Amino acid sequence: MQSKFNLSGKMSIKLMTIALLTFAWPIFTEQFLRVLMTNIDIFQLSFYSDKAATAAGVANQIIVLTIYIYGFVSVGLQILVSQLLGAKRGKEIEHVITTGLVLAATLGIILTVVFLFFSSHFLSWLGLDDNLIALGTPFLQWIGGASIVIAIQVAILPILRSHGYVKQAMYVPVVTSILNVIGNYLFLFGPFGIPVLGMAGVGIATALANFVGLLLALYLLKRHVGYTFSFKKVKDVTYKLSYAILRLGLPSSGESISYNGSQIIITTIVAVLGSTALTTKVYVSSISQFVILLPISIGQATQILIGHQVGARNPDQAYRQGWHGWIIGTALALIGSFLLYIFSTPIMSFFTNDPEVIELSKNLFLLGLVLETVRATNIILINSLNATGDVRFPLIVGLIIMWIVSLPFAYLLSVPLHIGLAGIWIAYIIDEGLRGGLMAYRWRSKVWALKSIL
Repeated sequence: MQSKFNLSGKMSIKLMTIALLTFAWPIFTEQFLRVLMTNIDIFQLSFYSDKAATAAGVANQIIVLTIYIYGFVSVGLQILVSQLLGAKRGKEIEHVITTGLVLAATLGIILTVVFLFFSSHFLSWLGLDDNLIALGTPFLQWIGGASIVIAIQVAILPILRSHGYVKQAMYVPVVTSILNVIGNYLFLFGPFGIPVLGMAGVGIATALANFVGLLLALYLLKRHVGYTFSFKKVKDVTYKLSYAILRLGLPSSGESISYNGSQIIITTIVAVLGSTALTTKVYVSSISQFVILLPISIGQATQILIGHQVGARNPDQAYRQGWHGWIIGTALALIGSFLLYIFSTPIMSFFTNDPEVIELSKNLFLLGLVLETVRATNIILINSLNATGDVRFPLIVGLIIMWIVSLPFAYLLSVPLHIGLAGIWIAYIIDEGLRGGLMAYRWRSKVWALKSIL
């Protein structure tokens, strides 16, 4: 198994830019559609009921958290496969893929059981009232109940991307998103005599769309990478390979899980500020995700390119690639957040007619000019460090700053000091700024040059 492209040689600035954008735009499209699929539920439900949209928005925070749990496997797979390809050790990749898929399936089964039995408890812990819990529980049960399907699908896509098949990986969320939108419409508005199932119907539509996406992902893996899973291959699963994947994936995703876990705690703080603040946070956070996708796509593309360079033992080229990705990613994030602020009123008007929510959101989008720029630094440089195998430093820094600095500031500024939601956003800026500075210092130190898993 070999990469579609040769990504491990020395490249000029022009070639680095071409390679980066070649990988980044399909990843952006893929991530855009994946986020769209979770947020299209909120958008379509906003026409059905504001309460339903709010319940779905809070439930989506839990669903997003599970995506990072899937990253225990998918992130480790992408890093390891990229380094193996860069080192020209393609024959070992089939065993790595088998191990990754078995780990993903196991993780998915565990999460499926958890969601089927504990969805209402999760929503209750987030401070929702009984009415919102009743609305959100079936939605969360259906989507969470499909965790095994989503986990395997999420594990396959980075394998395709690492081999250079970024466009092909994009097809999966394209098909899934289209089917999701159609299914939502059918179950929410009941054309052709189809029963109106409300939020449960949206959950069913999302689960069915992901099942079709899994079938497509398996087909693409067979066609382009030449890999077909069979139970006979389970014997290839070893402790050594499992450890290699999880050694990279657990800390890498652990940092993201810590972040999203802290966001769930912050949601409980926002709930204290009232329903208007909670609704505003749900809408603003959902819309802002589309700006965050710009540095995320650049960061993932940079991770693949650096992984190949590290596998080929080209640390100087990897170092240049990391800074190059940072420059492009932060510039795109600044432009995207500026446009979001300029057009905040018409954008918010698609979701709500509440003037208080619209005005409050505009202030948050203004703070987003700073927030998204420092967040981009974090995203891209953490991806760069992870690609080299330096996965523990971002996790340790994230745990300390998120839980010891960010959360106390979020509460202090928003509640005792009465700054409200703006205080939450200021706490975000402090968090991302501190972590971003430390990531830049770590990348510049080149300590990561000794961290390759190979």
